[in-house]
Amino acid sequence: ANFGDPDETKNIGANMSLFDEETAQEVGNKVGLYDEISIYLEDDADEAAVMAIVQDRLDLATADFLAVLSTLPDDQQKQLSAFGDVDLEVVTAATKIAEDQSDFDQFIDIISSVLLGFAVISVVVSTFIINNTFSIVIGQRVRELALLRALGATGRQISRSVRLEAVAIGLVATVLGLVGGYLLSTLLVWVLVNIGFGELPGSIPIRPRTIIVASVVGVGATLVSAIGPSRRVRQIPPVAAMRDDVRLTPTSLRRRLQVGLAVTAIGIGALTLGMTVEMSTVSVLTAVGGGALTTFMGVYLLSPVIARPVASILGWPIRRLYRIPGRLATDNAQRSPRRTAATAAALTIGLALVSLAAVVSDSVKTTFLSTMDQSVEADLFVYGDTFNPQAGFSTELGSDLQHLAAERPDLVKSVMTMRWTLGGVKIGDGFKDLVATDLEILDEHMNVRVTEGSEFGAGSNGVLVHVDSADDLGLTIGDPVLIDFPGGRTSELTVAAIFEDSTLLGNWVVDISVFDSYLSSAPLAWISVLFPADADNYASRAAIEVYTDAYPQVVVENRSEFRDAQEKQLDQVLSIIQVFLGLSLLIAVLGITNTLALSVYERTRELGLLRAIGMTRRQLRRMVRWEAVIIALFGGLLGVGMGVLFGLAAIAAIPETFVDIVSIPYRSLLGYLLVSGLFGMLAAILPARRAARLNILDAISQE
Repeated sequence: ANFGDPDETKNIGANMSLFDEETAQEVGNKVGLYDEISIYLEDDADEAAVMAIVQDRLDLATADFLAVLSTLPDDQQKQLSAFGDVDLEVVTAATKIAEDQSDFDQFIDIISSVLLGFAVISVVVSTFIINNTFSIVIGQRVRELALLRALGATGRQISRSVRLEAVAIGLVATVLGLVGGYLLSTLLVWVLVNIGFGELPGSIPIRPRTIIVASVVGVGATLVSAIGPSRRVRQIPPVAAMRDDVRLTPTSLRRRLQVGLAVTAIGIGALTLGMTVEMSTVSVLTAVGGGALTTFMGVYLLSPVIARPVASILGWPIRRLYRIPGRLATDNAQRSPRRTAATAAALTIGLALVSLAAVVSDSVKTTFLSTMDQSVEADLFVYGDTFNPQAGFSTELGSDLQHLAAERPDLVKSVMTMRWTLGGVKIGDGFKDLVATDLEILDEHMNVRVTEGSEFGAGSNGVLVHVDSADDLGLTIGDPVLIDFPGGRTSELTVAAIFEDSTLLGNWVVDISVFDSYLSSAPLAWISVLFPADADNYASRAAIEVYTDAYPQVVVENRSEFRDAQEKQLDQVLSIIQVFLGLSLLIAVLGITNTLALSVYERTRELGLLRAIGMTRRQLRRMVRWEAVIIALFGGLLGVGMGVLFGLAAIAAIPETFVDIVSIPYRSLLGYLLVSGLFGMLAAILPARRAARLNILDAISQE
């Protein structure tokens, strides 16, 4: 069952398989068991009375079960005791719906948090653009503001007028943003309906909270961006109204250099601390996160200082290739290092985040693929094709394949089954994931790099512990470990081995017999198959698929297919991240376009003079375009450089369980730099066209 036409939209919506009761119990490995029971009441029934009766019946049934259980042999008591300890609860339909809704809301909240994170990034990028725009506009209105001073306005009044202007712009932007967001949501719903989701119930809600938050963010971001320019207008003297070439006097870069170096040093120190010093995970994340933010602020303060020399270096090949237009483009990028740095800042943020994601994801992928190549010995894998890692499949499939291995050793050497519970047991002070597998043949199928002890002979009384968990709890070989299973039962196991590679097994591993005793209803989650050295792999796989074909929810893959599938999933995650981060790059491109347009307007007379002394329209367009490219490449270099640095720090903060190989995707990073230059070229199209269309006489007469 799913949304829309099941023949056309098989992969859309909530896909479910429906069985009769007997088949469902057999396939789900829960013969004689129920997950829940629904009771339909007559219209005039007393709900509370029925609930009380049902609860009494459940309590009585549990007591009878325990009485019968006490008469059974010890091994059967141990296997069946879990069912007597389950807490059975009777709730109303409204309560059940509320609980299900709460679970769904938690899932939606995670998605919302991720999307809001990208929205925050976009707002921060926009703040830099707004600040730069206000700075340029205020610089162009110096004479106008000086006239107001000459007419009696105080510096405070001028500053207040700029802030009020920012509030007005923020309100207009908020309204446009809300309308645009609503229209985009409507378009998205239309797309979902037309690709087969069917009619979605209700209309798109606009809550008061949404309007309030959007207003606070929209007006607040604009107002914060205007604080610096509004303070600088106070220095405009009334006498400036009588001058044609008046400009706001830029402050010295010396103090900015000193502060920037100090802030950058503090940030790099915090990053180094998080990367090199043994600390708790929270402390490492705090050091790395705080260090990254501080380093970025330091580099942002330093960027005007380094903008001029870097622009000169980036402009060297352009000067050599295009002569006069290239030289003028380089000079324009160097003319106002503050403006160049501010314009590039938005692109710097976007590329820093994209590069950070690229370094971390490439390292995760390289680590995983290296583990697959070095640690996994099995030839074939069988696992559930579902987004729910708890779903699994029947243990009968594992038994069938193990029988096949016993009957046809020429085709199948051994079969290792795996079951797990995610957060289903309590070890120490927290709930942990627990994996169960066939420990006696574990080393045949995968190398988990055991450093102490041995997985052989661990049996139902032993547990394998990852080195990180062993260090956290101070465990060594032979130490007892108390594991609290569902149903209030506790088992004391002994540490049989400590291992390093938890990529496929997690941190806590027990023998499959432990699950038979304490979690017998847990389905299989994974099967690995090892072929004999001289076996025909195609024939062996065909023999396996005779059994797996009866289970449509499972996937059968050889080592290379599994490796490619996992690599594809990691690439898809990176692609999704890059698409969202790409929105910030789009905003940065708009920022470059905006700055260049204002710059062209500001330099109208200068551009007219260039045309008057012989520069062609084509040369003028080329000059503006290459100026944009230099600015964009400057932002790209800073962004990629910081992204790599932050990525290395993030990898150091991530436990080695997930990442133990650092991989820097040089080709991708070079591509990002080239893309940043292309973005600069695209951003300059409209400003360059406007500059080339200026009337020479009108431009020269411009004040």
